[in-house]
Amino acid sequence: MKSEKSRLPASLPMDPGITVHNRLHRGHRYQAAVGDIVRVALRDTPGPWDVSASPLGRAWFVIEVVAPDGASWSVQVPVHGGPQPEDLAETIRAACRRRHHHLTQRNARHRDRAGSPRAGAASMPSAAAPEGKPK
Repeated sequence: MKSEKSRLPASLPMDPGITVHNRLHRGHRYQAAVGDIVRVALRDTPGPWDVSASPLGRAWFVIEVVAPDGASWSVQVPVHGGPQPEDLAETIRAACRRRHHHLTQRNARHRDRAGSPRAGAASMPSAAAPEGKPK
């Protein structure tokens, strides 16, 4: 059997913003690499992130990700003929960055609305309201 070389670092330092729950059994093709895959994927991505890898039958496993805002998503990965570790890391990274980008845009829209003159208009007295009370 041909050995597969991974471009992932041999060992990555633990990141306090990333928690990995590796529930894959010993001997599982991805068991030894799943922690590094996740750390490579989420490196330089604001956290905290909570990630679990669990077996899903004999031919698949699932990676479940909980984002800093509590949103979650998962991906099912085939064991045999599945992606190379660096490709799996890129899949996780892309999904988490899309989620982070979505949150950043949503928060910016919220801040823009909260600071706009229109946001405070409802509490301003109206000339049509009796006794100058807000509508």
